[in-house]
Amino acid sequence: MVVGVVDGTSEAIFQTLMSLGPSRSEWDFCFYKGSVVEHLDGHTDIVLKQLYSDWLPWGMKRRDLLLRRYWRREDDGTYVILYHLVVHKKCSPQKSYVCASLKSNVCLKFMHKKRSF
Repeated sequence: MVVGVVDGTSEAIFQTLMSLGPSRSEWDFCFYKGSVVEHLDGHTDIVLKQLYSDWLPWGMKRRDLLLRRYWRREDDGTYVILYHLVVHKKCSPQKSYVCASLKSNVCLKFMHKKRSF
């Protein structure tokens, strides 16, 4: 389990976590590139993430992840992001990659700072 404190608005942090562009590699050291394969609805899509092999033991092939990503925002401002590995007709296995295994979810609880004067 990873817990961290990040200074920013809930919307900005959510958008940063959802991003699949090149700026993601500034904070996600494993991330090589990613793309949205298909939008399923307003809160669900299929995404492909390709990972760098630098952090893997020598000789291991690069890893990729084909994921169904679902997100929602709770009434209290908490964001929930769920990932589930999938197979998709628009994305066949690539020879230079091995499909990684992942069981993951993200729950973002935002703390509101109280200002004292």
